[in-house]
Amino acid sequence: MMDKIRKMILVVAMTFFIVTVTTGLVAAKPAEIDILPDSIDLVPGEYVDTTAHLYDMYCDGSSRTLTVSVESGNAGDLTFKVYDPNTGGTAGPMVGSISYTYTPVAGTTEYDITVKIKAAAGTQGNEYELYYEDVQTGSWDTASATVYTTAIPEFATIALPLAATIGLFFFFNRRRRA
Repeated sequence: MMDKIRKMILVVAMTFFIVTVTTGLVAAKPAEIDILPDSIDLVPGEYVDTTAHLYDMYCDGSSRTLTVSVESGNAGDLTFKVYDPNTGGTAGPMVGSISYTYTPVAGTTEYDITVKIKAAAGTQGNEYELYYEDVQTGSWDTASATVYTTAIPEFATIALPLAATIGLFFFFNRRRRA
């Protein structure tokens, strides 16, 4: 009878161990990385913000490293700075590539890091492919960047003054008829 109880306890313990290990392996999947936006409009001499969004992370409280580099195009044309809104940490400026080491709190599953990019003067019309990598897991994503002569205005920057002008036209036109 005691042998049966011992065997049953051993089977339950082994089952518990297997389930625990399997669950731990599923939870410890590598981080995914997404670059926002994935199409970047650069202007010479001005920093443009991008976000390295890391998700599906399993953090045990140890440090991690994000690297950003120029995959295609002249690396010497671009300067990088990093700002970590989670800790206030910064890195750079560095030309051609940058690495930033940070330590997320244990249990963190998502983490955003701001990467600022500046194109050198005289690079208008140039195109670049940028490579962002989470070094610990080897997860990566790319973004394309194009340098424009001036900043491309957002829709609201054009639409609001246009709507105000049309509104004033109708307002003054209505007053004349009355």
